[in-house]
Amino acid sequence: MSIVFGSGGATQQYGGVGSSGQTWQTVSRNNNTWYQNTTGRPIQIAIGLLTSRHIHIGPSTSNYVEVIHTGSDHSEAMNGAIIPQGHYYRTDGKRTWTEFR
Repeated sequence: MSIVFGSGGATQQYGGVGSSGQTWQTVSRNNNTWYQNTTGRPIQIAIGLLTSRHIHIGPSTSNYVEVIHTGSDHSEAMNGAIIPQGHYYRTDGKRTWTEFR
């Protein structure tokens, strides 16, 4: 399956999540730091978050949505999201972080 984006006759084609060659990888990421998906295709992230923490995802570091985890004190919950090609992402309370890239 491919995702095709285009306007004005220009077209870019990307493989979807689960495309050939993608594997789960443990990556080194810091809290409160923006990262950009430059893989050439969408990726899946899975982050173990502490109580009341956020994942931010968007086409720029000033235009994003928040995915919010709310839990009881000292809880941890796994949260995931798909990051489109070229988009930025960050969190403010990760304990674990893996990416399907």
